[in-house]
Amino acid sequence: MIDPARPRRPAAVRLIWRRVRAGQTIRLPGGGARRSRTVPNAPSHARRFVLGFAAVVILGGGLLATPWTAADGRATPPVDALFTAVSAACSTGLVTVDTADHWNRRGEVVILLLMQIGGLGFMVGAGIVLQMLRRQVSLGDALLLRDGDPALSIREAADLSGRILCFTLATEAAGAVALAVWFWGSGDAPPGRALWHGVFLSVSAFCNASFDLSGGFASLQPYRTVVWVNVVIALLVQAGALSYVTLRDAATTRRWTRFALETKLVLLAHGVLVLVGTAAFLALEWGRSLAGTPGWAKPMASAFHAVTARSGGFATVDLGAAGGATLFVFSAVMLIGGASGSTAGGVRLGTVAVVVAAIGATLRGEAEPQVFGRRIPTPLVFRAMAVIALFVLAHAAATLLLALTEGAGRADAPSFLALFFEAASALATDGLSTGITPRLSTAGKLVLCGTMFLGRVGPLTAVYALQRRQQRRARYRLPEGAVRIG
Repeated sequence: MIDPARPRRPAAVRLIWRRVRAGQTIRLPGGGARRSRTVPNAPSHARRFVLGFAAVVILGGGLLATPWTAADGRATPPVDALFTAVSAACSTGLVTVDTADHWNRRGEVVILLLMQIGGLGFMVGAGIVLQMLRRQVSLGDALLLRDGDPALSIREAADLSGRILCFTLATEAAGAVALAVWFWGSGDAPPGRALWHGVFLSVSAFCNASFDLSGGFASLQPYRTVVWVNVVIALLVQAGALSYVTLRDAATTRRWTRFALETKLVLLAHGVLVLVGTAAFLALEWGRSLAGTPGWAKPMASAFHAVTARSGGFATVDLGAAGGATLFVFSAVMLIGGASGSTAGGVRLGTVAVVVAAIGATLRGEAEPQVFGRRIPTPLVFRAMAVIALFVLAHAAATLLLALTEGAGRADAPSFLALFFEAASALATDGLSTGITPRLSTAGKLVLCGTMFLGRVGPLTAVYALQRRQQRRARYRLPEGAVRIG
């Protein structure tokens, strides 16, 4: 029993009585040894994150391979079922079988759930990962959501995850109602089907997955002149691609001068890419893929593709008829992607903005990039350059593998530029295609599966691992050495 008359020591004070021999080393409880076991480990987190994501893909692929989800009641080839599951979970949208023609309502529900898990999971990001690992880490351990930002505890990360969940469901619900009302009012579908079509398209657009129910691999071509559908889909795509953190900062501060540096860079890069993409598509495709579009709708179609090319993946014109210059420009736009912490893919707008700022600082003779009255740390520039370099190398490897598997150079083989565009779409988890996806060989489909998976989990795990590694302080510095460049 505890003697009430005996004075109690504060909880933080711990007295240890121990006889120590000369030269003996002891470890105190609560010291560095214990802390080292509870500090989050980047490779372990990355491994668990990838394995969990792979489990979702395998489960979805298994369900889609059964006759229970196919419209004709027959089992789907495993490679096509796996490809669809990877594409949906990675929020890509590339398909080897048409969604509306091949799958029944149960299959469409499985695809919708995979899109929602993939999109929402990446918006919530590492907050959910640490929640899953709460038995291994204490509340004192921190999660850095952005470079240079204060650390968030797990409780704060859970609160942020809840707000992201509410934002996601509210946005998708609003989009579903807006689309369902139009589908029902247009007379194209009865109320039940109109509602399902609106829900499916809304989730697909917000998650930047680009799955559709139009049939015949047509994407949104039947709605190329429908202003309402174009505007709603574009708004949903941007809501998912700009991230909750960016939109919340813009909505709460409401003044450009008070925006966070990341918000300014993301919005500026986003605006530039939309304007440049719209002008380029309109100029290059006026008499090609836009030839069958009415003149008044061509600017709308160009703006729509400039928005969706960054990660949305929807198309209102046949990109198989697009010129080589357009495919090359859009490949670069796809690889840039959306904002960090969003449903979009690519190397992210902030990453590209940091590298562009560093290039500008080098040309001006500055030691470090300075934008909007803030200095960007050199380690952050190195991480951004590393992510872009790794992404470019992965794209080159995927293009080479597709060229090998599809026999580039033969008369019946897809062109190298089409394979280049397909690899960029898969790696950036975009979904735009020139129409060659269903005609790929089994090996080519597996290459794209690996590319989509890498493009989804690669940048997040790479940035996290690089950030953890660069936090280690070097004990010494080597002498400088001169290297000739240029």
